[in-house]
Amino acid sequence: MTHLLKILALAALLQTVTVLQQPQAQDGSYDIDCKIILCLPAGFPSGCGDAWKTFIRRITRVPPKPPIGFCAMGSVRDTEMHDTHPDRLDVMFGVIDEKRMERTLRSVKVEYYRSRQTCCRGRECDDEYPCTFTYFINGDGSRFRQNTIEGHHTGSKVAYTDLDGKACVAGNSRSWVPPEQKCRTWGRDDDSYCWTVRPGFWKRNATCDTGP
Repeated sequence: MTHLLKILALAALLQTVTVLQQPQAQDGSYDIDCKIILCLPAGFPSGCGDAWKTFIRRITRVPPKPPIGFCAMGSVRDTEMHDTHPDRLDVMFGVIDEKRMERTLRSVKVEYYRSRQTCCRGRECDDEYPCTFTYFINGDGSRFRQNTIEGHHTGSKVAYTDLDGKACVAGNSRSWVPPEQKCRTWGRDDDSYCWTVRPGFWKRNATCDTGP
């Protein structure tokens, strides 16, 4: 199924909006919240760039906002609800009435890799290793935290359960895979020589067949 057909299928599932007929908010602007809900289960495929940028921009605000806001649709089309309201997802799920979509949206967990650093272990801080300062947040905005994780990473990683119940990773995140080396020792003094058998590279983390 092409990227466009995936989006259209999701739009039919929601019975609200489609990519071809862009929804309008009450102020006449494009309702990006509805597009995020449509694009996310398909891994933010081609044509979802604006939804992806808004999704990530929200968690980088100070203070961070939930990446999934409120889409006024169906019987709540005229409802005004802030995109951080704690009941907004329950209201939307009552209209969608689709357990697979609810499971997908509730399962969203986002990692935003803010900056790459060098960390160290030990009392004397003599064991240095690469690390990345990271934001963590759930799709509904809960459990926001920030911490450093081992390894160098870049971009944003979105983990969720897709409509078929499969674990999926979307986003533009990449992780650095260090070069592989081999070493040889010889002689009484255990002299050693090391060489690179594989250079380091950036590995894309997405497991979905689409991405922003």
